[in-house]
Amino acid sequence: MMNRYDGIDKRIVSNVKTYAKNLKRKTIFRSMDTEDLEQELMCEVLSCVEKFDKRCGKFEHFIRKILNRRCATLIETYMRKKRDSIIKFSEYSDDVHGNDFQEFRELSEQRIEASEFINMLPIKFRMLFQLLSRYSIADTVMITGLSRSSICRDIKRMTSLFNHFENSKNHLIFIDKLRRSLMGRNLSTIETLNVKELSQLEIYDLADLNEQVAKLVNHTKEIKEKLEDALNLRFSETVQSKLHDENKDTGTTKFYESGFQIIAEVPKKVTWDSDKIDEIIKTISEEKRKAIIKTTHVIDERKYVQLSPEDKQLFADARTVTPGKTKFKISIPEEV
Repeated sequence: MMNRYDGIDKRIVSNVKTYAKNLKRKTIFRSMDTEDLEQELMCEVLSCVEKFDKRCGKFEHFIRKILNRRCATLIETYMRKKRDSIIKFSEYSDDVHGNDFQEFRELSEQRIEASEFINMLPIKFRMLFQLLSRYSIADTVMITGLSRSSICRDIKRMTSLFNHFENSKNHLIFIDKLRRSLMGRNLSTIETLNVKELSQLEIYDLADLNEQVAKLVNHTKEIKEKLEDALNLRFSETVQSKLHDENKDTGTTKFYESGFQIIAEVPKKVTWDSDKIDEIIKTISEEKRKAIIKTTHVIDERKYVQLSPEDKQLFADARTVTPGKTKFKISIPEEV
């Protein structure tokens, strides 16, 4: 449907149409309708036209100046989006659901700005995005162990989701719903399965669960610290007053508010000046020193590995190495 500009100065309409056509010729705007570009430029001109001053030049020069500025801004905005996150997929085999992949290729050729979309997807889909940007379907099958039909099905889903994402009015709400719909496993899986059953899940399920747990731990830590700060703000004066009445600076105190019993514990934090202790040790007997001073000798591991073989041998009998609990991080590699 063609835009109608009844009642608008013909000079404005003529220049807006000319500039919109010029924008349309640029690769980054080929996916946009000319009418949409016209409306974008027209809104900018109409919002500035009241500022025109005859003493500063001709009206058409004023209009073109506005349009030049707006076009430059639009170009820079779209180029920046391309630089920030470019989804560029490799060509796929023609023998695999050609119609589906044709649409997928068309989306990739438009170079959709979708970093926000990608980063919120479950890790399996992020992995597929990365692999398919470098490899063919056949190679991706070999790397992931997934079936060709499974990958094709996921690509078809993602193609449709891209379209919905681009057209959604609120991307954050869309992404939240999207993630829940795509999530293969949630944290309840860990509660319902035993350790052996968990260990036999697909690697992308384990990776996704691992990521969910990490986010939950960080979130729990943040809200715990926030609540502790709130409790401290609420009760700190009362706690200090109670400890003062009990002739204490630290320790545990108890008080009541609105029928609730509140027990506050102010821990004792002790630090010692090792240099001063060394001086004091020299002034007391060895017997008293053993009775009151606990001495622990520790060698910094980073300094130990830098010692010569002879020096390492001196400390070998005093050094014991045992493995700690293994920590795992499952992520998408930069190079696959």
